[in-house]
Amino acid sequence: MSGPEINIETQSFRVIPSEPIILADAVRLAGARSNGAFAVIEHEEPRALIVVDTDGSLLIHGISNPEAASLIAEETLLSIGISEKGLVVEMGEVLASFSIGRVVLISLAAARFKDAEHDLRLDALRITAKRHNCTILLFNNGKGIVTGQSSRKVAEMAASYWVSKLSEEGALA
Repeated sequence: MSGPEINIETQSFRVIPSEPIILADAVRLAGARSNGAFAVIEHEEPRALIVVDTDGSLLIHGISNPEAASLIAEETLLSIGISEKGLVVEMGEVLASFSIGRVVLISLAAARFKDAEHDLRLDALRITAKRHNCTILLFNNGKGIVTGQSSRKVAEMAASYWVSKLSEEGALA
């Protein structure tokens, strides 16, 4: 049985430039809006939200491609007059979605696995996937999401592992 196909919906990236970004420069030169502690820039193509953090780094939200995050950061830095040389790009958590094409018997799964519980607020199976250091939410209709993991491959492994375990226990119809 092959695992479910994972789609990365979004990922966050922290970009640390060679010199910290000054909030006033981000507002004046890059069109950012600031509340005094942070500055926010809305990037259009590709669509992303850029937050200038208090330490002078950039947080980029709303995209899933690391190369695009780097290019957005470089463009932003150049508009402020900061060199794009020596950027450090850290990958944050992904929000991944998948579908297994089968019905999930939530109550049965929650009863059979100590790492799974019926999240009544969401009406979903919440799996604490300790082995893969993430959380999986799996809905009755077979659609699921993986949160808390920064690696696409590990998110895929977690989803595949738990779909296999649920299938072995008869918790999928």
